[in-house]
Amino acid sequence: MFRINKNICAFSPSGKYFASVLQNELSIKYTSTLENYKLFNFSDQIESIEWCPNDQYILCVNLKKGIIRIFTTKRKEFNFKFKEGSGGIEKVIWAPDCKSIIIISDLNIYLSIITLDEQTITHIWNIKSSGKYLAINHLRKHLAVITTSDSTDKIEIYKSKDWKLTRKLICDKLFSIDGISWSPNGELLGIWCSAIEKSRILIYSMTTDTHIGAFSANEYPSINYNNFFGSECGDFTIDKPLRGIEKVVWSPTGQLLAIAGYNETVVLINHVTWSIILQLHCKPVIHESNNYLGKVYREIDITRRDWSNYMSNNVMPDHHIKYTLEEILDRPIGIPIDIEPKNFDISIATIDILSFSPCGKYLAIRHQVYPSTLWIWDLMDDCVDNIILKNSISGIAWEPKKTHLLIFSESPIIVEWHPTKKVELFESPRGMKVINGKWSPNGESVALIGFNKTSVIKL
Repeated sequence: MFRINKNICAFSPSGKYFASVLQNELSIKYTSTLENYKLFNFSDQIESIEWCPNDQYILCVNLKKGIIRIFTTKRKEFNFKFKEGSGGIEKVIWAPDCKSIIIISDLNIYLSIITLDEQTITHIWNIKSSGKYLAINHLRKHLAVITTSDSTDKIEIYKSKDWKLTRKLICDKLFSIDGISWSPNGELLGIWCSAIEKSRILIYSMTTDTHIGAFSANEYPSINYNNFFGSECGDFTIDKPLRGIEKVVWSPTGQLLAIAGYNETVVLINHVTWSIILQLHCKPVIHESNNYLGKVYREIDITRRDWSNYMSNNVMPDHHIKYTLEEILDRPIGIPIDIEPKNFDISIATIDILSFSPCGKYLAIRHQVYPSTLWIWDLMDDCVDNIILKNSISGIAWEPKKTHLLIFSESPIIVEWHPTKKVELFESPRGMKVINGKWSPNGESVALIGFNKTSVIKL
């Protein structure tokens, strides 16, 4: 267990190293043994770190003072320090070429791209300040940015080889451009407008240099998805039409797009016709009719007299365990609602967790109105498991190579979900309250992240 600044820790992309920050000190350890490998000192308190995709560099940032330092795990002679001027720093990330960094200025006024070896700086101006305005294509080494001028939004695509503008996309069919996202193979770019009455997503192909598909939330054709999934699910019917486009996520294979609207609805569109094949509405009541295959688990307290109900083979359970998950068989089941919103600062509550499993078969969903409930949607059988906890869900983490999910709720209790096993609970080391977790890339270890400490464990 290590003390850290807030939640600043990260596994390297290869999983060989684990970095953690305490005040102005950056510690890099071997993941396998957690022995110290290198120790670096920063001039001020470190507020953000990010590993380079090649594992050789790690950048540290003090956002308030605009100071950036880059340390290396290999080259002893390398030393990079940069101080941003009046533009300030909102965020710093690595470019896909591993030789440059991208600095996002305060208020998204501009982007600064610094090439480390040549020490050259490229500026991109007129960045749109709202929405998902930047997307990096790591496979093809491209950067896509939403820019706006003369009340018109455009997409500018830069190649990281020389940071020259290679394409400029003017999307006349969109009322505005509010978000962009590359497909996992880097060939397609999703571009969308979020406005409720004019929401629409366009699919642009880097291979053909054209728009190859479009989806409008206001157009719902009748779809039969038997052939797509190879199952006997019947015809798709609209339960509650999607209103607006709030969040867009590609499946790991790039064959599906999950789109979350502003009305607690998620739809899946396919990569062939770019039309809806499945829909889920996060309802406040779970009925038998809409969840006949799924299971519902609720976290409950265990008192001393209840222990006998949870004994297996006459072996007493650990007396320190105070909670368990119990499968609820009765229907209907009401889902707890956040009557006094504490989990969002905006007037419209949205879906803030929308995450595919590594296999692409499952989709985890949480809506801010139901902060203690997680929907785990089986896309093949179109059924949902619901996990209802006592505290608000603060984070989830899919294991990178298996269908195995950890759920965190700002408590020492962590939920383990598998598609074929019973949902289980385990307690964090020393009763540490866990707000989130990060898996190592190989899935052998997980860093449990608390408010000012982290614990690396193996499951």
